[in-house]
Amino acid sequence: MYVVYDVETTLLYKKYIKSKGAATRALNEAMKKNPDRAYAVAEAGDFYENIELMVERVNLMSGKKYMERVNTSNACSPASETYWCM
Repeated sequence: MYVVYDVETTLLYKKYIKSKGAATRALNEAMKKNPDRAYAVAEAGDFYENIELMVERVNLMSGKKYMERVNTSNACSPASETYWCM
């Protein structure tokens, strides 16, 4: 599996791509849509273990700061109201 991500922010453009060729096509698509951004392709395991950035967020209920991955969805983030409403 491969992912296409923004090099600066490590935000995912597209994830769960099955082949290297499909990942390259997704990379070209991303570069055409946003020519001012730099994108790259990585194997999913390598991206999640070594590349993805961590960001500091504040727990909505306790007010305590904590670190989480930049691509954490709102439903899984204690910093989000969606997390606490489920």
